Amino acid sequence: MSILLPMTPPEDNLERFKTVWPGAESNTGSDLKNHLDQLGDRWSQSLATSGRDIAIVSAGKARLDFQDDQGPTFQPNPNFLQWIEPRFASENSLLLLSQETGPKLLFYQPEDYWHATPPPPDHLAGEVEIEIFKTTEDLDKRCFELVTGRRTAYIGDEEAIPDINLVFASNPTELVNQILYTRAVKTTYELSLIRKASVIGARGHLAAKEGFEQNLSEFEIHIKFLEATGLNEHALPYGNIVAQNDHASLLHYQHQERHVPDPILSLLIDAGGSYKGYASDITRTYCTSTEHEVFETGVFRSLILAITKLKDIIIAEACDGTSFVDLQRLMHQTLAKILNEHRLINISPDEAFESGLTELFCPHGLGHILGLQVHDVGGQQISADGTLSPPPSNYPSLRLTRPLCQDMVLTIEPGLYFIPSLLRTLQNSTSLNWKLIERLIPFGGIRVEDNIRINDTGNENLTLNAFQILERQNQ
Repeated sequence: MSILLPMTPPEDNLERFKTVWPGAESNTGSDLKNHLDQLGDRWSQSLATSGRDIAIVSAGKARLDFQDDQGPTFQPNPNFLQWIEPRFASENSLLLLSQETGPKLLFYQPEDYWHATPPPPDHLAGEVEIEIFKTTEDLDKRCFELVTGRRTAYIGDEEAIPDINLVFASNPTELVNQILYTRAVKTTYELSLIRKASVIGARGHLAAKEGFEQNLSEFEIHIKFLEATGLNEHALPYGNIVAQNDHASLLHYQHQERHVPDPILSLLIDAGGSYKGYASDITRTYCTSTEHEVFETGVFRSLILAITKLKDIIIAEACDGTSFVDLQRLMHQTLAKILNEHRLINISPDEAFESGLTELFCPHGLGHILGLQVHDVGGQQISADGTLSPPPSNYPSLRLTRPLCQDMVLTIEPGLYFIPSLLRTLQNSTSLNWKLIERLIPFGGIRVEDNIRINDTGNENLTLNAFQILERQNQ
């Protein structure tokens, strides 16, 4: 069965984009060639290290829901998408990567009057050899001819393994470790796509903020985000978190209520853009003037500003070689000061940090690697051989523990939440200012998130640059 893939949004005017974002590159030509060359070198070295001659990288196969002939939108293998962008990622297609020859794409293009079949990526001609097949039987037969007698590895969903009647290694650990580790370092081409995704995501956030100011519902704000980005729901890098009031205390709140709460106190929106398979991941928190009716002194608004400042403090420390675990500790140390300064706790910042009290107010990790997947791979892998660095026991949700390195893209997303189920664990404690906290619980919580790229001078804030681009375009 062939599946209609999500449409890629129309490209912005590239020249205009480059004038406001110096260094932004085109998505064709030399950057793409260099990207493919780098990938070829990585795979060749990884195959040699793992003792393999050739790898079969599968695009994947569409799934069906239980006892149904319908299923979710086809999500191609990210390792395939690093070579072939989503709109050309036809299911059942295979990418052959070897040490001796260049990449070869066995492209599945059936004659189908039920669904639209993706076109072949003709723009890759000259860099990737493409063969087109109308049936999976012919495609598998050709794959058999090409890998017979060679030490073969298969990379992908095991349900999509081609029927080639050969013995080969499925997702061998040695090769997988090599590939996942290297994906953290982005090529110039990949960085250009993430910058585009950042602009798309920022455009959606501006529309969402406008919707919040218009007193729209979560669902209506979600729709405004989609309209502004040009993305349908299937093309989003992840399901939008659009959380008003106490819904913001649910870290991955997955619904969009259609009714407008009364009163509207706050909005936390965690939503990103997507461009040619690459993601951005942006979060902002707002409050209404109604907040002043609850807090004459604007306590929640002040907390939003404090968490925004905390985000900036951490970003200023992020550079090549930085320990992300140390940044996680910095987040909690600074959060302890914020809690103390805003009289949310009755103990010193040092006591709050050392006792682990801050973890009740922010139970998630500071951030994660970003790229082809919103929670991209290899975050706890500290070497290409697969050696892992597990998160500290007090930060079990930390997805990134390896040192930061140049051209890694990651999120920085500190938070402060009023989660009743966690706070109840200290309901008899005098360490908390319960009177104030109970008044803040209806606001849910705060998260502010930017995406950064580590460079030779520190880092590039992709999110703030994207908002600045849109501001200049609107002038």
